[in-house]
Amino acid sequence: MDFFSANPPGVTEVLRGKSVFIAGAGGLGSNVCVLLARAGLGGITVVDFDRVEPSNLNRQQYFRDQVGMPKVKALEENLLRINPELEITAIEEKLTPENCELIPEKTAVIFECFDDAAAKAMLANFALSERPETPVIAVSGLAGLGPCGAIKVRKGPGNLYIVGDGSSETNEKNGTIASRVAQAAAVQAHIGIRLLLGLAVQE
Repeated sequence: MDFFSANPPGVTEVLRGKSVFIAGAGGLGSNVCVLLARAGLGGITVVDFDRVEPSNLNRQQYFRDQVGMPKVKALEENLLRINPELEITAIEEKLTPENCELIPEKTAVIFECFDDAAAKAMLANFALSERPETPVIAVSGLAGLGPCGAIKVRKGPGNLYIVGDGSSETNEKNGTIASRVAQAAAVQAHIGIRLLLGLAVQE
């Protein structure tokens, strides 16, 4: 039985041979992982030090009985239910400037899925200086109830692509809602798939 038969012709064969790195397993990272697993990607390394909390469940790919679990372990469990063939490396650790070597050399695309501005900048700076050939897909601005059309894709320096409205901050006033977080994650995932297939991000 071919579980990826709905993919465009030739896509599954390419994606099965690709591996990516996901920095963060929250609203963005967990959704990106699920989309890539459903697309038939071959491998994912995901890094996060956090645990599943009740407040995560409005936008993150976890379930109530997983509250309290390390996010990467819960996510691994869920991804393997979707795609048992997926090779997952789940690292329960905080990514810092000192351990960015956790990003495998064979990584085809890096997904920046943090919610902290300093962590976002740290990963982007590392990739631009140490992995300049590896595309990085980051997010800036996805909070609140902004219009769908405000989520854009901008080309940054080097191989950096930035998804979001570029301005809305996550805070008590704005909050985060499943639909907008998932929209940004879906754009991230789709950019990644296009890059993995050798297609231009924007034409």
